[in-house]
Amino acid sequence: MTAESSQEAWHVCCFLDAAMHAMEQRAERPTLLVIDDEFGPAEALRMVFHPHYRVLVAHRGDEALNLLRNESVDVVTLDLRMPQMTGVEVLRAIKSEFPDVEVIIVTAYASLDTALQGLRWGAFDYIIKPYDVPHIAELVDRAVRRRRTRLQGQRTREHFLGNVSHELRTPLSAIIGYSSILSEELANKIDPEQLSALQRIQANAVELLDLIEGILILNGIDAGEIPVVVSEFDVRDLVRNVVAQFQRYGQEKGVEFSCSVPDSPVVLHSDAQKVQRILHALLDHVLKFSTDGGITVQVSPDPTGFGAHISVSDAGTAIDPEELQAAINGFLEDDVAGRRRDRGLGIGLRVAVQFTRMLGGSMRVEGQPGGGTKLTVAVPSWHLMPRSRIH
Repeated sequence: MTAESSQEAWHVCCFLDAAMHAMEQRAERPTLLVIDDEFGPAEALRMVFHPHYRVLVAHRGDEALNLLRNESVDVVTLDLRMPQMTGVEVLRAIKSEFPDVEVIIVTAYASLDTALQGLRWGAFDYIIKPYDVPHIAELVDRAVRRRRTRLQGQRTREHFLGNVSHELRTPLSAIIGYSSILSEELANKIDPEQLSALQRIQANAVELLDLIEGILILNGIDAGEIPVVVSEFDVRDLVRNVVAQFQRYGQEKGVEFSCSVPDSPVVLHSDAQKVQRILHALLDHVLKFSTDGGITVQVSPDPTGFGAHISVSDAGTAIDPEELQAAINGFLEDDVAGRRRDRGLGIGLRVAVQFTRMLGGSMRVEGQPGGGTKLTVAVPSWHLMPRSRIH
């Protein structure tokens, strides 16, 4: 080893020691995932970071994604020239499934196009081989600090929302309880208009309580605190019960509900409570935008025999699929004439999407504005589903 390289190594060690000392004051040792199909460069990075990081190595894109699904990773270094999946494809998959993981592109085949693609898909930075070791050490440290800061901010926000939600539930429960008592005791003593006003108070309080519970559920999902409890149940019974609950709401808007289920049982091994919550959210969403016609809930076994499909469709005014996707992502719906009164945060729909993902299922949206909407959820049976799909 030359004097120059020894001095460089000493500077890297000093930098990493200082960075890791600060990191250890904040949290546990960070994890770095090195993705490179060449053994030499991957091993070189592993040796550089091993003293202070937990280092994982993957030589293919699919191998890297499996590691990310089973390990808590802070930062990824990604080679762009990869077999089977290109580096850009791996980057897109990582950012789609693990958006909070920082990715540093490391490549010997640099070009403006690849740099732009990497930045477009959310790469933290871009470094060219042969790289300067202190430089990549600094990049990794900065990436870890940015991820940890963002996660801390997210935890603080979730903690705040959770506390506020819990504080709001107590007075809301009192409003719902007392308004229910008043409705029963004063039903024959007040005029219909006064009774209707009392019932509206109760209905809006219940809706607000559902909204608060939705926030709590989303916080619990983000924190990994909500487990999947698998049991065996007939999807037909679950759907009939939920549709029966919505019959009264439909009558108030002049919307008829119908239920179409097979004659033979549709048995599912999954989390019945979460499937019920998914259906409840879909019915609530479609009812908001149905101005006439009816709403149909249809149950069918999955063609592959691996689960069940539940579809909710309406024949009235539909929401644009792009608008629906925005609601799923948590944004306000577009301010469309005739829908201003139904604006919302789409929290119930987001809960449905998150629960669908937790159960290993998928959601599909069909329809055109003015011609009806169809939302279909495919839920697999866990005892038949490959373990790699359960996440």
